[in-house]
Amino acid sequence: MTTTKKSFWNLHALNSRTDKQSVKLPEMIFGYFLGPLLVLAMTSVVSTYYLTFYRTYDDVVAQGNFLVLLPLISIIPMALANIIVGIILGKTKTRQGKARPFILTAGPLLLISGIVMFVIPYFSLGFRMVWMAITYNLFAALANPIYSNSHYLMVSLSTRNLDQRGKLSVVANIPAVAGNGLVSSILMPAILGWIKSGEVLGMEAGLGYQIVQNRWQTVMMIFAVAAFVGCLLEYWFTRERITEEDIPEETGAQKTETISTARQLKAAASDKYWWIIMIFYFLYQAGVMFKGGYVFNIFCNDFFPSVNVFGQTLNAEGVQSLMALIGGIPLAAGMLFAWPVANKIGKRNFVLLGCIVSIIGSIVCLLAPSNFVVVTIGQVFKGFSSIPGAYIMMALFADVLDHLEARHGFRVDGISMSVYSTILTVVNGLAVAFFNLFYDGGAFTHQQVSSFFFLGFEIFAHGILIFVLLALNVEKHIKEEQQIIAERKKGTVQ
Repeated sequence: MTTTKKSFWNLHALNSRTDKQSVKLPEMIFGYFLGPLLVLAMTSVVSTYYLTFYRTYDDVVAQGNFLVLLPLISIIPMALANIIVGIILGKTKTRQGKARPFILTAGPLLLISGIVMFVIPYFSLGFRMVWMAITYNLFAALANPIYSNSHYLMVSLSTRNLDQRGKLSVVANIPAVAGNGLVSSILMPAILGWIKSGEVLGMEAGLGYQIVQNRWQTVMMIFAVAAFVGCLLEYWFTRERITEEDIPEETGAQKTETISTARQLKAAASDKYWWIIMIFYFLYQAGVMFKGGYVFNIFCNDFFPSVNVFGQTLNAEGVQSLMALIGGIPLAAGMLFAWPVANKIGKRNFVLLGCIVSIIGSIVCLLAPSNFVVVTIGQVFKGFSSIPGAYIMMALFADVLDHLEARHGFRVDGISMSVYSTILTVVNGLAVAFFNLFYDGGAFTHQQVSSFFFLGFEIFAHGILIFVLLALNVEKHIKEEQQIIAERKKGTVQ
């Protein structure tokens, strides 16, 4: 995607509504908080609950392996899509930037895919299964990769001002935390209660699950429309100041040469800091998935099928919601102090501290995994430990991208985001399958498997990360490297 003087992306109506020089409050509120929140709420709910909706079709469930194979097989087009989108994104040159055009493009795709996934024509069984497979991949292997690759690149392209970029990293990650925590884990279970209540009405009226499915469709249409609006807000209220350094105002044509994907990948793969960032995201995301809603729910059913809390008897789902709420309070509060602490002790050191606290929290939980109070205390530690990874790591990622630009003379945003998104896609797809392999394998008891993956896995993962992160010294010379970049753009450094 390359701009010309008459390019669609040169239209005045598509220009950013933000300040050209520095990040202001409207950009933070609309571009990095509210817009992404509307989108990530939708993508989180769809990714978490689409199989729950599909299970309202009894004849589809009766097919046995279809609902197991669909997410596993879909990993292939999802991974390929992330790679392709990342490559195209890295070669994109428009006045509006390299990532923002894809955010705008993702809007109608998220709207359409979010609706057609849940509005399924009631034709033959085979037709509906094909519809599910196609529409799920329209979302998971097209709309979502286009949005996620561009969205998660915005912080690193927003500004070279380290303080502003650090604050944006915190603000930009609040929607992801809220989407997975508040919306997917707390709000959506309440909505599910209303949806499932339609089952009784449907049976009484002889409609089966029709009322339940209609309620699903109503809810997801609202989420899809909200995501479309969110893309518009994020597009109009963000700005790629780093990309704009190479785009003359009068022509809108980027003056830097196009760097091949192979050259970008070679440059990135030759740098130890880049590998450290990718290893971090691989192990960190695996931990997120193994303590996520699916494994969390199984753990609660294995250890806390019924618990008395302040005179109220809670089932496993009630325990899960309560623990998620209590453990999420420190993570939510972390948005207030994450950047001041990281700015004082260093971003790398803050992430290291998070890994140490995570290990402590896991050990506390494992001391008595069947004790509700002990596990809840451990989850509070885990909530604090998630703050650096949730809010600060993207700022470190941006530092690494600047470091690579200073070292090689060109940016490797596209291929880096491609690898990053592919890692997340593969880990997300395989984690649950890997867990099920051991959980249903019979070699270990259910409690042993669920306690290890939910509580014990991060002891090993974060222990490895502590040693890996000790070598991540990119902050030490980042200001000097940014000066090299500035001088090179002025033509004083080759």
